[in-house]
Amino acid sequence: MNKIIFVFFLFLISINCKSQTVEIPDIIPDRPGMTTGPFIVLPKKFQIETGFLYEKNMEDNTLGETILYNSTLLRFGINKNAEIRLQTDFAKVKTDSLNITGFNPLTIGTKILISESKGAIPQTSFLFNLTLPWVGRKEFRPANPAPSLFLLFENDIKKWNICYNFGLQFDGESPAPSEFAGLCIAYNFTDKLSFFIENYNWFCGKTKPENYMDIGCAYIIAKNIQLDLSGNMNLQDIKHYYMVSFGVSWRIIRNKQRM
Repeated sequence: MNKIIFVFFLFLISINCKSQTVEIPDIIPDRPGMTTGPFIVLPKKFQIETGFLYEKNMEDNTLGETILYNSTLLRFGINKNAEIRLQTDFAKVKTDSLNITGFNPLTIGTKILISESKGAIPQTSFLFNLTLPWVGRKEFRPANPAPSLFLLFENDIKKWNICYNFGLQFDGESPAPSEFAGLCIAYNFTDKLSFFIENYNWFCGKTKPENYMDIGCAYIIAKNIQLDLSGNMNLQDIKHYYMVSFGVSWRIIRNKQRM
């Protein structure tokens, strides 16, 4: 009987050890590009994605500068199929006649997993955001609530990740939305280091489309922390527009879960 109890006790210990050593995948942030990945934050986990951005634009001989001293996205996994999101920026906008600093409007949202990847079928999610007109500096707020809706896709081929988005975004001023299409191709040099190139486009009615290109890199310095750096250019006006950004993403997990 004692031997049976002893064997049963060892069996319970082995089960407990296995349950505590479940491998947690590396962090997968939405940063740094404009194209958003379809992956959901792990259930009951909290993720912070924050960074600095500088944008310079010369249009009609008018200099415009935008600085996001802190662009922050907060994500929380509800379950394996959905997350909730909260985003705002502390920004400075400067032109020849304007110099304003304050918080951008608050944006709330959710990302919902539609299907897992399987062969040629991409990982697919739906992203909904709503920018609120009641929070933030008055000059930065839209006149009305401004929703946006996106379909997010990604195919992984060995060391390559191909991410693409399609969506609609309202600005809270005009009843007509802008259409968005983005494609991001990333190559994983190692399990921790990746480089990407991205093209994204805005279309709005009969106005001229806006076409941009990003290049950048991301490095996972720990399982739950990623650093990123990227640069951006306007393909229609390379001489008068550029943007640079860098940031950090941090997934908060209790110590006993860090394996």
